[in-house]
Amino acid sequence: MARAYPLTDLVKLVRAYGVLAGTSDMERVIAGTLSREWIAKEVERLVPLSSLPRRLFDTQRGRDLLAAELFAKQDIDPETIKPEALDARITGSGRMINTNRLPKLEPIIHQAVLAANMLLGVRLYGSHGRGTRSMSHDLIVATMLQDSYGKLHRYSAFSSHDHEVVDDTYVFTWFGDSVGKLVVTVAEYLAAFNEAVESRIPIPDPPSPEIGTAIAAIQASRLRLVARAAGDQVISFMDREQRQELEAVGVDCDADFPERPLLEKHYELTVKAFKLPGVDHYALREPLRNTLLMAVRDALDDPAKRERLSGRRGKAVHEVHINLPVMEYFVVSEAPNSIEAVHVASLEMMRSLEKGRRKSLSSMAAHAFRISAIAERVLGRALEPLIVTLAMLHDVVEDGSMRVTGYGHSLRKIQFRFGGPIAAMVSELTDSSVHSAGANKANLTLKQPHLLLPQAQYNVGRFTDMTVKATEAEVPYTLAGIVIKLLDTVVSLEEGIRDPELMSGHWRHSGARIYWAERDRGAIVSPLVERLLIELKASQADPKYSTRPHHVNAVRLRAGLAIVETILMYQDMYATQNLAILANEFGLDSVERETLISLFNDRNVNAEQFSERVLQGLLNDQRLLDNIEAGELPCIGFTTLYAKDATLESPRNEETFIAYRNSALRRQEIRRELAIDTAEKLTALTLRQEQVLRMFDRTLSCQRDKQKNLLDENRSASLADTGSGHREHGEDNQRLVASGR
Repeated sequence: MARAYPLTDLVKLVRAYGVLAGTSDMERVIAGTLSREWIAKEVERLVPLSSLPRRLFDTQRGRDLLAAELFAKQDIDPETIKPEALDARITGSGRMINTNRLPKLEPIIHQAVLAANMLLGVRLYGSHGRGTRSMSHDLIVATMLQDSYGKLHRYSAFSSHDHEVVDDTYVFTWFGDSVGKLVVTVAEYLAAFNEAVESRIPIPDPPSPEIGTAIAAIQASRLRLVARAAGDQVISFMDREQRQELEAVGVDCDADFPERPLLEKHYELTVKAFKLPGVDHYALREPLRNTLLMAVRDALDDPAKRERLSGRRGKAVHEVHINLPVMEYFVVSEAPNSIEAVHVASLEMMRSLEKGRRKSLSSMAAHAFRISAIAERVLGRALEPLIVTLAMLHDVVEDGSMRVTGYGHSLRKIQFRFGGPIAAMVSELTDSSVHSAGANKANLTLKQPHLLLPQAQYNVGRFTDMTVKATEAEVPYTLAGIVIKLLDTVVSLEEGIRDPELMSGHWRHSGARIYWAERDRGAIVSPLVERLLIELKASQADPKYSTRPHHVNAVRLRAGLAIVETILMYQDMYATQNLAILANEFGLDSVERETLISLFNDRNVNAEQFSERVLQGLLNDQRLLDNIEAGELPCIGFTTLYAKDATLESPRNEETFIAYRNSALRRQEIRRELAIDTAEKLTALTLRQEQVLRMFDRTLSCQRDKQKNLLDENRSASLADTGSGHREHGEDNQRLVASGR
């Protein structure tokens, strides 16, 4: 396959991340593929502490949560907490808990991250510390792809009908012959190994010691995921619908130790995989045998010891991670722009954000992987390991904080693990407690006479004496920070486009979505796009641009143009969906919706005409009130034309919506200024927008069908109850007549 840039080890790794995000984010070792209803329950939101299942507080994670919430000012041992004695405090605390602090089943993506880092440890430190160079990066990528093999890739197309299958053709096309052959070899031997263990027949020898080591890493990483679920006792406090899904795949949720059968199965598979000839001892077998296997064996012998598998110091989690050779020996600050740094960053992200679920379908890991995949597609030759490392770490501090996930991550911990420069770059991307800091930082970046390269700004060779704090408003973004901030926005927009029905409350409606796109994230993105625009135009207009002291090279300039084009495209698609949501809130039909979208994007329609034809015409308040009364909209503050806390007596607030339209018109101007408004590109954008509308209509239709079915079921149940009542009343009368009364 002809490629515009080399198929390097980094490109293959990042493409593997993208495939994992698209195929395995809804997969769990214990549950298999989860339903969208299950995922929707895991979406990040705030819930009262008093609403959490009481069974949760009997677990170690639950006691940790109570210690942090009810005894925050005391250095209390969570083991001494007696939840039954705290009912009054739990009920009356009024505390709100982020659901990302609650234990959940981990996605299969985490297994791929673990296996990759295990094998990287073998490559660097196997063979008694000498390193095993025959453990190639291609084999590591092939091992990561095992759980994606044969599955649909949801990010390969907008429509589920057009999703590609990650089959032989796909793998060979996108990863090359070497990875493709290894994927097939590992998959075939893995199937033969599992079949032999299950059938109690002799296990065939692996094709090579490296393949045997890969199988051991796969089995051990799966065992780690099951062990954490067992330690957290997640199944014990699941609701009825989740239990039904698990029971459908053979899990006995009512058992005292429901994870035990799977824990036994994966323990046996791991033990036998470790006995395969050629499996590395020093970097794989020994560190895992003395942590994970020993702790699981203890839990199987004595179920009371399963809590040791979990928690901040859990033997199946913390000890496994810190004892992996890449965590124990590899010094990222000595090679910050390396593929090894990317792997270590993925492990740090996974272990810090394992409970995190975004407001869309995506887990935290899949979000970071998707950013990496789009970075590879957009940046091309400009892709560097440092950019991918930042994609892995950009949310770790912000979403790994005590209040969000309970992990208690910090920039100081990033600095200790990855060095000062990477910590400083992560700090650029970490939201400050001051809401306006990001926008101020972006506006300062816009005013800079030149773009700042991270290597020059932070001196990547430094490790100590570097101060880091979140989003320093007085310091402009570096070029790397701009890239990740924009690509992060692209993925967030994409998540909103693909999965709007999984969002809850305000986030399902035009008010929150348009405010976020324009006033929140838009206040950061717009200045950064304008700054890239200045640089791109300068490079085109000034023949001596390449001799400037702070010029950007041609490869990065092409990448910058691709980033601008990509962010504009996704902003336009998101705006199209938001207009469809707004049209639905006002009860517009398909023709009226098309008119709304057309007038919104027509630069020949001035502000006065837009107000008359759209704000006063199509978006008529009476239609909105009718829809609220019909239950289509929870309250008037959910729509973009009213403030969030508005009541029926409140006046309109059209400023954000008007600014949102002006931003859309500005995007058209930017396309013209960069000459990316060709007929071909505009036609492609129009087709994508039409796909977004079709997806939205299908989703809306499905939702209404579900609501109708639910109403019909409730009505039938009500009639059945009424009929039962009539029968009972008639039987009572017959008994009274028979008795002579």
